Amino acid sequence: MLRRGRNALAARSKGRAGLSLTGHRPLAPCERMLIETLPTKEKLLRAARTIGARDGLAAVTTAAIAAEAGVAEGTLYRHFASKDDLLIEAYRRLKADVFQRVGEDDDGTAPAERLKRIWRDIYGAYRADADGFVYGQRFAESALAEREGGVAAEPAAVALARLLAQGVEAGLFKALPADLMRSLFWAPIGYLMKGELRGRRWSDAELDAAAEAVVDSWRR
Repeated sequence: MLRRGRNALAARSKGRAGLSLTGHRPLAPCERMLIETLPTKEKLLRAARTIGARDGLAAVTTAAIAAEAGVAEGTLYRHFASKDDLLIEAYRRLKADVFQRVGEDDDGTAPAERLKRIWRDIYGAYRADADGFVYGQRFAESALAEREGGVAAEPAAVALARLLAQGVEAGLFKALPADLMRSLFWAPIGYLMKGELRGRRWSDAELDAAAEAVVDSWRR
């Protein structure tokens, strides 16, 4: 379903602001050159994520990764102990890029305002990288997620727990288990992103309303 949704988003995006069928604008020559000059490890990580989002994790073979990255197949093992280790690192890198917005937003503003802004920032990061969202979803639903052990999600879990504690102390948020409150935060992101992958483009007003609903679900 995610693959069909991704294709729908790509088709909807074609012809708008120079976007390509991948849902992103075509790379400029200088950007292609930059990718070509990336360290080999980075090329392998990008290749694995691209194939996983496009074709599913089962399609991410060492041969496919090498072909996508433009390197010899054996090169993978100079940088990773196994293909699974490569996939796990690609997932952790993706989450680190998205979740850094949680920590960066700890600017001393009111907990409710900060919660809403963090939600919008994270949603915006996923919207800007539909391939990343699809790869993350597929990875989380795979057997590799157990081996990954939740390391990728830990920084965001800690930051949201800290924000929750601040809000509870101020008498603003419900004193409920942190894992329950996190689920109320993340669930709308997944739902709305899957809608976009099926071709639904949410307006700023709708996203603001969704973010406010998340805040309301935390409020006392």
